[in-house]
Amino acid sequence: MCNAALQYLKKGGPGKAPSEAGVILNISATLHYTAGWYQIHVSAAKAAVDSITRNLALEWGTDYDIRVNSIAPGPIADTPGMDKLAPEEIEDDPRFKQPLYRLGEKWDIAMAAVYLASDAGKFVNGATLTVDGGIWLSHPRLASKETIQEISRVVEMRSRKSSHALKSKL
Repeated sequence: MCNAALQYLKKGGPGKAPSEAGVILNISATLHYTAGWYQIHVSAAKAAVDSITRNLALEWGTDYDIRVNSIAPGPIADTPGMDKLAPEEIEDDPRFKQPLYRLGEKWDIAMAAVYLASDAGKFVNGATLTVDGGIWLSHPRLASKETIQEISRVVEMRSRKSSHALKSKL
């Protein structure tokens, strides 16, 4: 997929002037910065996203002047991620709102994207911008394995009953 996009992003690609190059903005996470119960699939995938970000920034930055960065959002209110990873059963737990004592907003992620994609971030390349209010720095994951198992069951059942659940077409 990266190679298919390359022709449209590089300098002088279809529809671009010779001086215009593209910007790639990936979405990562902070789960793989530490460790968490039952999150190996997400941790591995997001570590790969971070690696792709750095490698393409080096290769395509050098060859085509394409900047490649990513955003690693923390807990953002009113998102499917929060519904799954911090359901209402633990939403009021102050450990999940440290150190700014609040959840992030979608606006915070949008402004990070604007910064990285605009001329304001024109010298940023190969970076993962962590937008989590410092939460991953403040403490390790403190929930026990048993607590996570219990909450995961509740969340999974709610997700299956939700109108947002993916329905198989088979």
